[in-house]
Amino acid sequence: MSSVISTYLQDHHAGSAAGVDAFRRVAEFHGDERVREEVGRLAAEVEADQTALEEMMAALGVKPAPLKDLPARAAEKVARLKPNERFNRRSPLSDVEELEALVAAVHAKGLGWRLLLEVPDDRLDSDMLRDLHARALEQERTLEQLRLGQAGKLTQS
Repeated sequence: MSSVISTYLQDHHAGSAAGVDAFRRVAEFHGDERVREEVGRLAAEVEADQTALEEMMAALGVKPAPLKDLPARAAEKVARLKPNERFNRRSPLSDVEELEALVAAVHAKGLGWRLLLEVPDDRLDSDMLRDLHARALEQERTLEQLRLGQAGKLTQS
């Protein structure tokens, strides 16, 4: 097993660890109930995607790297401390920026699935990767719609 693909998978796993936490947080605290519900549904898919990644890693003999996962998860938690112009209550800007971060995270996940489809290794399940890539594209479309629905918050004071 190449150390390059091992590192690649471990890096995506670290992103996944932070992503699962971010999805859960947005599903719980976003200012828009419809967004909370939809992101909560997507959070379950994102967790399933992480499980699929772990299964692929196991098939290749790659283990998650705690020294990568922990800092990624910690960075996600530190990002919560950014006040976004408000100190005593949640800012509408947080609602917008959190969705932008989720869109970017899911986009990166889709890039990973797509690249893995091109890896010449029979231990990678091409059908599963195609399904995961398609799901990532759908997740990104859904999140982008939710994000665009928050545009009015940029004019709130």
